[in-house]
Amino acid sequence: MIEAVRLLARLRALLAAEAPQADLLSGTASAVLVPLFEQEGALHLLYSKRSEALPHHRGQVAFPGGRHVTGIDASLLATALRETEEEIGVDPRHVDVLGPLTPIHTLSSNFVINPFVGVIPHPYPFRLDPREVSAIFSVPLAVLLDPATMAEEQWILEGHAVPIETYRHAGHVIWGATQRITATLLDLLAAIRTTS
Repeated sequence: MIEAVRLLARLRALLAAEAPQADLLSGTASAVLVPLFEQEGALHLLYSKRSEALPHHRGQVAFPGGRHVTGIDASLLATALRETEEEIGVDPRHVDVLGPLTPIHTLSSNFVINPFVGVIPHPYPFRLDPREVSAIFSVPLAVLLDPATMAEEQWILEGHAVPIETYRHAGHVIWGATQRITATLLDLLAAIRTTS
């Protein structure tokens, strides 16, 4: 527990020192919450599985979030928190936001995703919106930091062989934008551990 608290404090300080450059990317503005929680002294990362009925990235592993709505969302963080509440039922007041990660661009759907790392309580009475989310699951950070969990694979997408980096755990495949966001977070955590 003490190690998790210290790690989160270091991560908060590191994220505060970073200056994401979202305005350098062009595309549809969106935001996601990268939810962490502590269980039995270990930190876990929470993921959702998108509904098959959605128009983009159907059935894929994702972080809760979505498109920024001007006039409704006061900020990109507000987008991430609103969407997280709509999708999995986490009250924004229950999220301890640590800070933003570097935005990423999705080539296939032209979204600029702005990730925000936040700590949520555990256990939590999640309420999934079945129109958007078919399931949620978590992976311990220790598992994600294990090099054996990451794989470099060749996938056939739209008739072309494409190199894809994935995290595979308990039957779940984390890839695409979600894998890239996860890798960014893991790089920061690895840097914290090497300087501790």
